Amino acid sequence: MEFLLFWANNIDNLRKLSQPPEAISIVMDMALILMKRHIEPIRLNYTSKDAKSGSPFYTPSYADINKLLTWPNLLGVLTSIRDLNDEIVELLKPYMNIENLQDRARKAFHDLATLTVWADKMQAYHQVNKTVIPIKDRVQKAENSLRKATKKLSRAERDLEETKAGLRKCQEDFDAAMQTKQAFQADYDTLLRRRDDAKSLISGLTGEKIRWSEQSKSFEKSVEKLVGNTILVTAFLSYCGPLNQEYRQRMLNEWQKQLQSRNIPYSEAFNIIEQLTDEATIGEWNLQGLPTDDLSTQNGIIATSNYRYPLLIDPQLQGKTWIKHLEKDNDLLVTTLNVKMFRTQLEDSISLGRPLLIEDVGEELDPLLDNVLEKNYVKIGLSLKVKVGDREIDINHSFRLYITTKLPNPNYSPEICAYVSVIDFTVTMKGLEDQLLGLVIANERAELERERVTLAKETTKNKRLLIELEESLLAKLTSIEGSVLDDLSLVEVLNANKRIATEVKEKVVIAEETKTKISTAREEYRQSNMQT
Repeated sequence: MEFLLFWANNIDNLRKLSQPPEAISIVMDMALILMKRHIEPIRLNYTSKDAKSGSPFYTPSYADINKLLTWPNLLGVLTSIRDLNDEIVELLKPYMNIENLQDRARKAFHDLATLTVWADKMQAYHQVNKTVIPIKDRVQKAENSLRKATKKLSRAERDLEETKAGLRKCQEDFDAAMQTKQAFQADYDTLLRRRDDAKSLISGLTGEKIRWSEQSKSFEKSVEKLVGNTILVTAFLSYCGPLNQEYRQRMLNEWQKQLQSRNIPYSEAFNIIEQLTDEATIGEWNLQGLPTDDLSTQNGIIATSNYRYPLLIDPQLQGKTWIKHLEKDNDLLVTTLNVKMFRTQLEDSISLGRPLLIEDVGEELDPLLDNVLEKNYVKIGLSLKVKVGDREIDINHSFRLYITTKLPNPNYSPEICAYVSVIDFTVTMKGLEDQLLGLVIANERAELERERVTLAKETTKNKRLLIELEESLLAKLTSIEGSVLDDLSLVEVLNANKRIATEVKEKVVIAEETKTKISTAREEYRQSNMQT
């Protein structure tokens, strides 16, 4: 930089010299070499002043130096020099090896001495550049490779993004296809299930068709004869309770004649037991201790179906025993009219809905029961009340009242007979005979009796369950909305109905065989009794 300042300020002074000093000429030769201009062949100048002193210079190229000094833009040319080569450096080497060249040049032309420093630095720069340039080349190649790799990476990343987008699209298509497949599979499974359900329904309902058709026809006929049957049933419940088996049948026959004379239709094979109950209920009563003869079954119907509370004429205590078993699970309260806490017990039973059994009454009843027996209820708001003595008691609709007497032939007043339903539970000769034969069979053929009881329990339970399932099935068939195949519980009920019906039929067959064995044994013991 010092040299450049010198050149700008003193170039004219240098041009004015006719012949520059030798040291300056040598420096200018170096400038010609740097500028790659022509110079004279290098040779020592022994005629120079310095040569005489023992330090000869090279012969300068005066003609080329004078031409160089005439360049108008010499400063710009020198400052633009950047690249040297080994030849230039080799040519500069003899000059750079001249002893004390910088000091000589400074003495000759003070400001020009910096050119030697600049040339030396340029030479050093070239030496450094020889090491740096390969590195730069390698760096450039690396940068070029990096740019190419970056471009490839960018393309690869774009390809990757496109691939990912395609993968996402494929995944979305796959998910949509899987959802569609699952929907089709669900529809297919539903169709298979509906097909199987349809087969089950067809199979099950086909088996029920005949029975239901017969029941439907029977129901149509029963509707036609409903009025006459209703008259017979209500008359039986109202008036036949105090009568024995023979008189009950005579009364029914008389009423049937009256219906015929008035052209009121009724069932020709009218059976009061079939009209008012079913086999399952009768089986439960028998298991609870009610004798199996028709009179006891009729008594059970009157006791449980009548609007009025029952009063049982029960000298053999069979009715009371049955009532206790019937209401055992309902927290039955047993009392008599002579108990001091009778009124409290009555009030608690009415308000709490507990069944109450008043046993061993006479021909007169406690007036405390009048309003209860007459059902003189008073409605206050939404609740019903009954007056017991001087107190009004809330009525629980679960309350039931049973009255029994051990008197064989009581004489009750018309008022009592109007309040209660008098039922004759006295054992008849035929009934007593059947019960005694049952006890004999139970003792003599215990295993047969146990088998009968077990089968009776299972058959009764299954018949009750069969009735409930059938009612549930009919209710579902009548209330179902849409397709019957959409209601899975319908098929389950139908299958359960078929399964239990099959089990009941099998057990009924076994029960009939056991019943035949028992009947045979009973006849054997009956004949033995007649012979004795």
